[in-house]
Amino acid sequence: MKTNLTLLLGLALVTGAAASPSYILRYTESPPLAAFLTQYQLELKATVAGRPIHSVRDPLNRDPAALIQQISDDTDDDVRIELDQIVRLPILDLPRRQTTGLAGLEELIRNQSRANLFGLPVPAALVRQPAIFQSFINTSWASHGGGAPVIVAVIDTGIDPNHPVFRGASVPGLDFVNPAGNGSEFQDLPPSALAQINPTTTPLLGVQVRHLSNGHAPVWRADRGVRLASSVPIGTGHGTMVAGAITLVSPFARILPIRAFSQNGTGRLFDVIRGLHAAEDRGAKVANLSLNTYTYSLELAQTIEDVSDRGLIVIASTGNDGTLNPLSYPARLEKVTGVASVNSQNQRSLFSNFGTEVTWVSAPGEALFLPFPGNRYAVGWGTSFAAPLVSGLAAKLLAKNPFATYSDVQSALGRSTPNSNVQLGLGTLNVFNSVEGM
Repeated sequence: MKTNLTLLLGLALVTGAAASPSYILRYTESPPLAAFLTQYQLELKATVAGRPIHSVRDPLNRDPAALIQQISDDTDDDVRIELDQIVRLPILDLPRRQTTGLAGLEELIRNQSRANLFGLPVPAALVRQPAIFQSFINTSWASHGGGAPVIVAVIDTGIDPNHPVFRGASVPGLDFVNPAGNGSEFQDLPPSALAQINPTTTPLLGVQVRHLSNGHAPVWRADRGVRLASSVPIGTGHGTMVAGAITLVSPFARILPIRAFSQNGTGRLFDVIRGLHAAEDRGAKVANLSLNTYTYSLELAQTIEDVSDRGLIVIASTGNDGTLNPLSYPARLEKVTGVASVNSQNQRSLFSNFGTEVTWVSAPGEALFLPFPGNRYAVGWGTSFAAPLVSGLAAKLLAKNPFATYSDVQSALGRSTPNSNVQLGLGTLNVFNSVEGM
């Protein structure tokens, strides 16, 4: 019996059986894969390009624990199988609508003045929001510039590649939810949602924010009767906001959108795994995972071990359940830099998971003003938006040292602003100190 059987059975029991359950299969046996699939009456759904990692389906709807046990008993370590998980964006876990920090930000939004971000006209609220000063992003802009065209993969809901904040610097993306897509967040949005997001039908900026989820709130004109929650899927904008947080720290970074989540905020772990491999294949040096799961996956752990050893720096959110040292993955994995959220006083956000087992560093994660699809902007709360600030730092470190590794990033984070709460990692993100000491 293989040593990983207990973990795989635990996964099966936690995830539970479903109609035509899907599995993640790593197959390196000498007999052809087709023979294995025929023997166990499984169907191949997809394969990670160039890797022996597959998504397979059981059309017989057998008990997952029993099937995993059978395959484990019959084979050796050249075959490994686990249930494919449904993974949720952390904003779906926020129990209540977030408003902390919004009052002061709304004043900046109402002003509607413009500012300059390395030659790009942007709303003043983008470059004058509290997180910019709290994390010394502005000081780094002045001393270190806008970084370099380092490719950062955003494995998420896609992005709006035409948003001016990205300066046309996004690279062609991938869509694992709909193969017809290219990483655009507009893929599969219903016409009613597209009409609301379109800035030609609803003005860009205004004085009112309207919550799309408990964790993000697009900005709309107050005089327009926008029934946002009923017409726009709850996950819309998440990937664009995450990418915007990266470019806020490193404006010249190039965003590689990899769509692994639908606009309802859910995706499959297999697509996250193949997204990491695709990021590596397409030249990304950093991968942002603003997601978490509470069920361990041996394949996710193996994938991150492999890509990290080959140079891909993986940054992940710790999650939004307000729990100390949860079994939150991938943040809990050794070669992942887990990011918790703090408020403007560098205190833990009440929603943020925290603890030395999952947190390398903390970053602002409350009332961040970020790009939203359709040339719009939104306010965001959650570890989802704290993590990409650290991904932006990683891109800046790579601009200074193209050979930097995950351990170099983690060492640089040792120069963060100290925090008396040891459960918040090495402190609060200080972009200037981390880059200056590289």
